[in-house]
Amino acid sequence: MLKAFLRFLGAVDGEDSQMWFLLGIGAFMGFFLATYQVGSESLFIQTLGEKYLAESFFVTGALGVLTSVTYVYIQKKVRFSRLVIGNAAVITLIVCGLRLAFEFVEVGDKESGFSLLPFLLFVMMGPITSILLLGFWGLFGRIFDTRQTKRLIGSVDTGQLIATIIAFFSIPLLIELPFIDDTYDLLLVSSLSMIVILGLTVLICKNYNVDLFDSLKKDQKIEYTGYLGIFKNKYTRLLCVFMICSMGAAIFVEYSFLATIEIYHPEEDKLNRFLSFFNGTVIIMSFIIQTFINDIILNKFGLKVALMTMPIILILFMIGGLVSGHFFGYEILNEDFLFFFMFIISGKAFTASLRDALESPAFKLFFLPFNLTIRFDIQNKIEGVIGQVATFLAGGLQMLVATLVFIKLIHFIYLIIAIALGVIYLSIKLYNQYQIKLKETLTNQRDLLADKGKINEFSALRVLKNELKSEHEIRVLNALRLYEQLDPIRFSLVLLDQLSSTNAKVKSYAYSKLSEIKAYETLEIIKQEAKKEQNESALILARKTIAVLEEFLAYELNDESIRRYTRSTRQEDRVYGARLLTKLKEDKHVPYLAELLRDINPEVRTAALISAGKLKRPEMLTVIIDHLHIPRYSNTAMSALMHLGDRVFHAADAAFFKTEQHTATMVRVVQLFGIIGGKQAKELLWKKIEFPNKQVVSELLLSLNALGFESKDFQSARIKLIIEGLLGDIAWNIKAIQDIPRVYPTDSMDAELLQALKEENNVNLNNLFILLGMIYDVHNVQLVKENLAHGSMDSVTFAIEMLDVFVEDEIKPMLLPILDDITDKERLGLLLNFFPPEHFESYSDLLTQIINRDFNRITRYTKSLAINRLHQLPEAHVSNSLIANLFNPDVLLLQSAANSIYQMDSEAYQAHTNRLKSYSKLRLDKIILPPVFLYEEEENHQKMLLVERVRFIKSIPNFAAIPGDSITRMVDAMNERKVPLGTALINEGDKGDQPLFVIIDGKVDLIRSGAVFKSLGPKDILGEEAILFMEKFDYQAVTSEETSFFILPKEEVFDLMTLHSEILKAFLDLIDTTVKPESIDPFDLSILDDNVSVFN
Repeated sequence: MLKAFLRFLGAVDGEDSQMWFLLGIGAFMGFFLATYQVGSESLFIQTLGEKYLAESFFVTGALGVLTSVTYVYIQKKVRFSRLVIGNAAVITLIVCGLRLAFEFVEVGDKESGFSLLPFLLFVMMGPITSILLLGFWGLFGRIFDTRQTKRLIGSVDTGQLIATIIAFFSIPLLIELPFIDDTYDLLLVSSLSMIVILGLTVLICKNYNVDLFDSLKKDQKIEYTGYLGIFKNKYTRLLCVFMICSMGAAIFVEYSFLATIEIYHPEEDKLNRFLSFFNGTVIIMSFIIQTFINDIILNKFGLKVALMTMPIILILFMIGGLVSGHFFGYEILNEDFLFFFMFIISGKAFTASLRDALESPAFKLFFLPFNLTIRFDIQNKIEGVIGQVATFLAGGLQMLVATLVFIKLIHFIYLIIAIALGVIYLSIKLYNQYQIKLKETLTNQRDLLADKGKINEFSALRVLKNELKSEHEIRVLNALRLYEQLDPIRFSLVLLDQLSSTNAKVKSYAYSKLSEIKAYETLEIIKQEAKKEQNESALILARKTIAVLEEFLAYELNDESIRRYTRSTRQEDRVYGARLLTKLKEDKHVPYLAELLRDINPEVRTAALISAGKLKRPEMLTVIIDHLHIPRYSNTAMSALMHLGDRVFHAADAAFFKTEQHTATMVRVVQLFGIIGGKQAKELLWKKIEFPNKQVVSELLLSLNALGFESKDFQSARIKLIIEGLLGDIAWNIKAIQDIPRVYPTDSMDAELLQALKEENNVNLNNLFILLGMIYDVHNVQLVKENLAHGSMDSVTFAIEMLDVFVEDEIKPMLLPILDDITDKERLGLLLNFFPPEHFESYSDLLTQIINRDFNRITRYTKSLAINRLHQLPEAHVSNSLIANLFNPDVLLLQSAANSIYQMDSEAYQAHTNRLKSYSKLRLDKIILPPVFLYEEEENHQKMLLVERVRFIKSIPNFAAIPGDSITRMVDAMNERKVPLGTALINEGDKGDQPLFVIIDGKVDLIRSGAVFKSLGPKDILGEEAILFMEKFDYQAVTSEETSFFILPKEEVFDLMTLHSEILKAFLDLIDTTVKPESIDPFDLSILDDNVSVFN
């Protein structure tokens, strides 16, 4: 029952104890605040009254300033755990001390003159409340991370509010208890509540590391702004003035309220009951406004109206108070006094609730344009210290006004109206200045984001360059090994950079590789580095490298010397010959290179492609381009074409539009244009902007972004249409996510389908920001993207405000709901007029719509999941959509459709698959139909469906973060095998061109020097250590029982790395022996959370 309650609040496993602690503190804090506030206000009115109100506000402000400044100072000096426990302890001592003092000091009444204890109790209410709340929310923010905070803050806040409401409404019952004889006895409840709060605070600090944030802060540069600097800046000065006026209005309303109820409720018992009821009602109103009205005003009318709402409503009630006061009286308790009384208490109720639930959250957003390093310092000073200064000044002004004999209670209402009008004026001024400040922030951020707005190379090489900056030796070496595979021509330049490395192993590796690849063009630089070399072993390697390169450089090229190597039967000679041809100068020797480009040996052909790229011979272009779709050579061919520069444009563009061209070649061509760059590249890319292939278009957008493409007027119109279509796709996916049934326990296929749709929208969102960067300033768009990705409420709001500044009105109503921090249901409601949601009659209808959706709007992976989920539904039947996919050239979808049809109706399966070609049906039957007889032979082993392979690979921790669509490309290149016990998969001394093995079931022993040093089982990966084809394994891998596994050739892995950077990142972690993969649940149920941001 208790666990179910926490799940209702949004807590998940592992968060129970933290939630109980916080809910406990929140509950007792509610009772403390309620009893303390009612007790202090009631005692003050009974014993001191209106006569000392001005002085009390003056002292409250002074104490508030003192406590705020002290708190900020101590916060910088001590750990948070000590600060929060110390605060709770001090407040406990103060409250207990005050209650004890009432036992020895007679309270008296108004007639007996000034009474110190009620005065102290009243003036300390504000400082104590603010310090207590700071501690509570400080604890909350430190025991939960950002995502947890976002998910749970509403529940915890609501729990604390409900506890406070209950406490206020229970006071009439409390005062009936036998030990509550006088008003000050309410402090007994306050004292007991504080003792419990102190105990719970100690337990939290003992059980959770609440000081972690303090240790992290030491590593960050935090800037502080002086008060003089705050008042010198026009924007911060306006913030201060607004805070002073708003707080001033609230203080004068409080003054009028307390003076009025002093007249209306002179009896102690009635006063206590009224104050408890009134304060409870105010909190209920705050809760209603915060829950139902806040978002409506902020989203529909904006920040300016949010700030103006409170003073406008206050003016209306105060005008009512003036009229009723002048006509019916305001000083003597009679029947007509009720009119004046109702207007004043209504003004107080709406002012307090609106200020807490609307104005305060809106005002916080005005700090967002400040840099993060100074934002919180400025906010703390203005909301904390300046806010207390406002109370101090209001009290001083009241004292000054009170010296005037003719001033009566009703005259304060004129002053409240004047101040409220000032707040309205300041709201307009502040919002206008906020717009200016936002634009300044956007301008200032451009320089900081200069490198982030554009991508100068395709993402795989960018990932490797970041790896080369790692402090871990193994990651740098692995990055170098992969760089050789992905960009072999520029590899020599990367190696030169590593000659200045402080790591001896990295430096030695660089020298050895420069020698091996015969990078003779780097000889002079190596000689210079060798002169500075102080490491003895590195110096020896440097000298060997210089000797090898000098010999290579001195080798004379002629017909005989070239033939000796290029026509040799030995592979090593032909590789050497291909490298020699980089020195080629005479046209008559070009045919030798052309021969090697068609060599049957992959290593020879690779070396020839590298030489062709370095030579920059235009006659080689067609041959090089023809290698782009072959996984074994694709990266080398790409490297060669990049080296050739803009002379490849015509041939590459012609190859792109070649009939039945491979998608891989088209993607590579688009990448190539983006890397080489220039005006012609932009033009060639722009012509393909509406190419009917989502994978190609996504890569095309990345290339345009890399080139800093800025659209012209006629291009902007087309881009806006593409953006509108993209927003429509996102809205469609959101509606689909909403309509997937939420049942417990969640079906694993439903969870995967939900995740797939979120992955679809992640791709769409990335494309959206690239397109926005083409029609608006790319740095502004990047700043918006970073704030949205941060995910906090403030950063998302700031991002939306920035978009509101520079995005045109025609796009804004469609764009902002997609990106705002609202629920999907609210999102769809706001988009109703632009993208009317499709109605799905049932879950099977939704799945059918996914299956039938255009391939350029949804991936094959998502379609395959929908097809496989369909046959599990009771209402499903063999539909035309499934039958059509039996003839789909995509094997993933063909198999999925065939399996679904068979599961629903085996006779229909036979009838419809008989229309296939006989060999296609035989292959399909073998994987779909259950085997009639049990065979041990591998050729009779029933293999997994492609979609089952995808699901299996995605369940492996190392690959869980890779999008499902990228995994389908891995699976396309995989084969499945089953071998008996004692089969050697890898032998000691085998080259690194052995494939990767992904174990499905069974067991494999790794043996070195005759002993098993490791055993691998299901979901383990074998063969990843030897990255390069020339590297060798130093162990043997033998099955210790019947084992089935997937085989993924290394050349396919390297090809996939440059097409899908997520695969490269996963592989880098896989081969890093220092990193253990996190256990990621592929069916993480947090994806069911409707409130999760689209960026999470």
